[in-house]
Amino acid sequence: MNTFNYIKDVWEYLDKIPKFQDKGASASNFELEDITKFCRSIGDPQNSFPSIHVAGTNGKGTTCHLLEAVYQKAGYKTGLFTSPHLFRYHERFRINGEETHDEHILKFFQSFSEELAEIPLTYFEISTALAFWIFEKEEVDIAIIETGLGGRLDSTNIIDSELSIITSIGLDHQDILGATEAEIAKEKAGIIKSEKPVILGNIFGESEHVIIGIAEKKNAKVFKVRELIPEFDKGSFSLKNESLFIQTHFVEDVNKWNLAAVYQAVKVLEDQFKVYENDLMEAFEEFKGVPARFEKLDENKNWYFSGAHNVQALTSTMQTIDDLEEDAVFIFSIMKDKLVPEVIEIIKEREHKFYFELNTERAASFKDIKQRMSAEKIDENTYKSILKEFETSLVIFTGSFYFYSTVKRWVSNC
Repeated sequence: MNTFNYIKDVWEYLDKIPKFQDKGASASNFELEDITKFCRSIGDPQNSFPSIHVAGTNGKGTTCHLLEAVYQKAGYKTGLFTSPHLFRYHERFRINGEETHDEHILKFFQSFSEELAEIPLTYFEISTALAFWIFEKEEVDIAIIETGLGGRLDSTNIIDSELSIITSIGLDHQDILGATEAEIAKEKAGIIKSEKPVILGNIFGESEHVIIGIAEKKNAKVFKVRELIPEFDKGSFSLKNESLFIQTHFVEDVNKWNLAAVYQAVKVLEDQFKVYENDLMEAFEEFKGVPARFEKLDENKNWYFSGAHNVQALTSTMQTIDDLEEDAVFIFSIMKDKLVPEVIEIIKEREHKFYFELNTERAASFKDIKQRMSAEKIDENTYKSILKEFETSLVIFTGSFYFYSTVKRWVSNC
């Protein structure tokens, strides 16, 4: 059994557990038996607070942070669980917009070292249980829970949420979730709870049909965001069917779906969680975005980071670049399992391309890239000179969230 006297003991313990970002699916456990057993052994903390459960191929992180902002503005004590973290583990767990602290994390591992020894959990399962425990201890009014991967067998899916949101369906993690969008939709629809409402984002065709079918079997009322007719123009967000108009800080058109989903969710839950219209509008207007989601990296430069790593997200990123009407320099890093033909075709179209090879076995090598397209190499020895050359250009860093910390360091050094 591990002993946790100091926070460094926790980090050493977690470092020994294989992580999805390094190993992929082999580091995951796609069943709920272990997480259910563990949480039962520590008192089922997930049953102590109301929650909103959010799944989707893209957009779920932004949607979760928007929900947090709205309910905070309305005066509720919020809990937020998201993944992955970009710099440090604490980012995954937020109370009222603030990251959790060492004391919470250490106390959890000290309190449940025996249970952790008896019930082997994955990195994400431990993180999920920790989030539930923190939210119970903090007595949050409402928790927003983002799935890690999929939905039906995701370890977060032991909550009985008040409402579910499925933001989008696209091709990603096909080796785990299914080869088609319909199969992926079925997995994500697994978060729908019996007789609890579900919000559908920009989802259509067979995916929509699959999700609605599952919702009907569970007697769950479906709300389609498309029916609100969301529109977006250079930061201005409106809902035609609600006579709503708001100026936001967003750049990407795709965020109209996330904003509309949050608006719909707040309206559906208004009997349980009252939010005044002014609070909702102020939260939307003040929201500065989420790190690594088309984030402007320097106020004095036209440099952005987009964590886009699948066909749907990269297509959206490219559309945003085209809307900015500038030739962009494209600096990317990507995992081998994301280097599918459709992604290659999207990236190949860009004229100025540089590739950075991340130091993880999942990452595509520069050789992998050169076999598929023309691109130049960027590394720790060359990034300063390359970025200096494009100091006044539109530069897009993208392809993987795991590239983010490297890019932030580069930008701070330039």
